[in-house]
Amino acid sequence: MLILSALAVAPRHGYGISQALESAGLQPIKGAQLYPLLVRLQDEGKIVAQWEQSESGPARKVYELTAAGHRQREELCTEWQTFMTAVETVSRVG
Repeated sequence: MLILSALAVAPRHGYGISQALESAGLQPIKGAQLYPLLVRLQDEGKIVAQWEQSESGPARKVYELTAAGHRQREELCTEWQTFMTAVETVSRVG
């Protein structure tokens, strides 16, 4: 959900995704965790990737959400809200 949300803001390369998540307060994400997930999301049709030339170095793969990725993100966000509401309810009762 977080990766899809980072890409909903704008297309990003892997490092940009990682930086967006870190700036949101998450622990750094290693490439060994991030890139296999990006490949899986691409295989599932949730994101597409294209190579983009960089002015400061080699070309980078830039990832972008597809319509299916936007739909999955919305579904996951709804599920997360439901979960958080349940946690808050149980916390008040318990």
